[in-house]
Amino acid sequence: MLDPGVEKSFEERFSIVRTLSPAALVPEPEQMRLTLQDAGAQSFFTFMGKTYHVRDAARYEETSEDFKTREGYFLTELTCLCMETGETAHIEWEFDDELEIALTDERISFRHLSDEAGESIDGDDLDQIAEDKDAILYKGEKFWYEDDWAAIYQGRTREEKVYVYEFENEAQNRFLTIEEWQGSGKEEYQIYTSRPVAPDQIRILTRGEKS
Repeated sequence: MLDPGVEKSFEERFSIVRTLSPAALVPEPEQMRLTLQDAGAQSFFTFMGKTYHVRDAARYEETSEDFKTREGYFLTELTCLCMETGETAHIEWEFDDELEIALTDERISFRHLSDEAGESIDGDDLDQIAEDKDAILYKGEKFWYEDDWAAIYQGRTREEKVYVYEFENEAQNRFLTIEEWQGSGKEEYQIYTSRPVAPDQIRILTRGEKS
């Protein structure tokens, strides 16, 4: 007898597969020309031998430091379901001279992080770390300050202010991102590591819904 959670996952994936219309499939020659930029909500694509369904698509639009002026630069976040495993994957893409894609590896919290001296850090330390261009340690791995910027998160049903701090371990080709969310009246944080993905590793099967 299947575990109720496993059974529910199978049922969900089976239901999603039934929505895949053969008429919606992108012809194979065209699949080679499309990129993740062409995928919207409800799209299907393959990556590293697995098939993913885009559950949701959201965008971050860069703004001025006070969130009042929108800069017209966007980062798109896709929340995806792996059809083989039932796991959720988060993939981000942006276009800055070329298409850049990153896959989230782990979601973590401040208790996993420290400064270069090994001291614990929290949200109050971020501005100073950014000003000094210091590094943050995660499980002994050093991520150097790369950038920080303000944005408006544009989800399906809401918009919210978020401030983003970006760090990079260039030697390991990994990123650490700290997002400071300000929509609840007090700061809340989302922290995650990610790694780059070559655009040609992703093949679009259906385009889905474009926002």
